[in-house]
Amino acid sequence: MKGITSIAIIGTGNVAFHLGKAFYDKGIAIKEVFSRNIELATELADSLKSIVAPNLNDLRSDLILICTSDDAIESIVSQLPKDSKIAYTSGAVSIEKFKDFKDIGVFYPLQTFSKEREINLFEVPFLIEASNSFLAQDLFDLAWLLSRNVTFASSEQRKKYHLAAVFVNNFTNHLVHQAKKYAEQEELNWDYLKPLMKETVEKILLTNPEHAQTGPAKRNDLETIKMQSEMLSGMPKEIYELLSKSIINTYNRHD
Repeated sequence: MKGITSIAIIGTGNVAFHLGKAFYDKGIAIKEVFSRNIELATELADSLKSIVAPNLNDLRSDLILICTSDDAIESIVSQLPKDSKIAYTSGAVSIEKFKDFKDIGVFYPLQTFSKEREINLFEVPFLIEASNSFLAQDLFDLAWLLSRNVTFASSEQRKKYHLAAVFVNNFTNHLVHQAKKYAEQEELNWDYLKPLMKETVEKILLTNPEHAQTGPAKRNDLETIKMQSEMLSGMPKEIYELLSKSIINTYNRHD
């Protein structure tokens, strides 16, 4: 592949771990790893047969890939040479912030990552954006090595995908966390709820989520909702009541 044959990774988190390994497995050299945490940088660099860069201005790869939290990206970019090819993996940070850089882009995998979980990147959507068409094509080709679900997307489109992903992933996970806490407090067997979670996700993937909805709020069963609400307190009670109200409003409209 012409264009990008070596990558420097900034960051040592879940995204850096998975993308670094994926590129390494595809024969793309990870020449340098940079992080403020030298121990984690060394661990990641060793696994990728790479070296730890002592400073941001020491990075010499074809592409500098920033895999950090959103709030760190702008500061990192400002410290990099303006003639570098740079990409970052955020879903929420607009490319408009970096008008002074002629070669900067976005390499956003629309997926949740954890180091202990294997991910089939071949199915993961990658959303690509860049300050010029040449870098955009280079990033597209790079993503195509990992996935067959690659597309160009503007910052505005990417922000909307990211927001939808927060509902699908982050909020869903938090609701399950709240359920697990409640089960433990009430000395319930958490394993009894796992088949229900599995069926819920599988049904959502196979049908329209609007049609898959069940439960007391869908039925507008106000007596059960009142009883269950009284069993809760604090934030879980507020979450229960807000979601119940949203479901009731969705299925009991009078258009």
